[in-house]
Amino acid sequence: MCIVPTGNYSNYAAARVTISLNPKQYVVHWPPEVTPRELHLGLSSTVIKIVTSSLTDNSRHRKMYSAETNSSANGAASGSFVSKIKSLKGPAIGTVLTIPSITIAQVAGQSNCDFVMIDMEHAPFTIDVVTQMVHAFVSSSKGSRLPIVRIPSHGVEWIKWAMDSGAAGIIIPMVNNAEEMKQILDRALYPPIGRRSFGPLYAPFGHPEGAQSGMGGYFERAKRGDIAILPIIESREGLETAEEIMALDGVSGVFIGPADLRLSLGLSAATDGPEVEFLDALRKICDIGKKLGKVVGSMGMGETIAHKRAAEGMDFLLSTFDYGALVGGFASELAAARKGVESAVAKL
Repeated sequence: MCIVPTGNYSNYAAARVTISLNPKQYVVHWPPEVTPRELHLGLSSTVIKIVTSSLTDNSRHRKMYSAETNSSANGAASGSFVSKIKSLKGPAIGTVLTIPSITIAQVAGQSNCDFVMIDMEHAPFTIDVVTQMVHAFVSSSKGSRLPIVRIPSHGVEWIKWAMDSGAAGIIIPMVNNAEEMKQILDRALYPPIGRRSFGPLYAPFGHPEGAQSGMGGYFERAKRGDIAILPIIESREGLETAEEIMALDGVSGVFIGPADLRLSLGLSAATDGPEVEFLDALRKICDIGKKLGKVVGSMGMGETIAHKRAAEGMDFLLSTFDYGALVGGFASELAAARKGVESAVAKL
């Protein structure tokens, strides 16, 4: 495979690339006088970004670099929710979809969110609608944004249906300890690690680059761990056992459910608060995430709370709801129109 550097280089040789699919790593041999920042792979829109210089091969007088792929969609092309998050500077910003509507998913795909969470826990979704919304969101965003699904419980049917939709990940509510998480992983992972049944007929339509890879392509994504598995820490017990939960292989990270966590701690139901016990809980989980290399997310509604959560080290935030955006949009547009009408009437 031959690649060339971006920009105008009058003196360069073809690079040699060795590719290992798992982990996906590219070792690039390049002349010492050239230090490219990014390389374009032939016959593909993929960009290889140089991230580290690992050593110098003195016998060949060429530098060796370790690199990672990064598409124009900021890591979404692989279909990995975690990779997309880690490709961004600052937390990924997402919206919650609670209205069972393919059109809503399509509209959300045209927004500037990084991801959506389709909320089966607190909204009346059926799995056929969820599956169609996953595909509609991916198609509308042209694969640049990723859908995840919050399932209503730990049941095998919900885990299987949500993952078979082709979603980039699942969020599982009220995970209280490592034993519960082990049972969830057993249902969510294919053998030999878990006992997930094979039959992702509709999953290929959720792939950012299209359904061409089929069920086999989806199976490879799942085996690589590209499909995120994110338990929600939202109880005192979950907080106490957070490191045990997050340390399990197969756990991609966690989501902090602030309202339920606060209730469990004897505080009021809210997405934020000044209480030391609450802030210490957030800090504890973020520190565990950094220690283990696992992503941590929570609610980040509005500029002030989003700023606080980002400063605390959160990796992804849910910052809007579909119905709230609709109501707010209606209110803003109608208020502007009324203001114009009132100013005109005042001059009559």
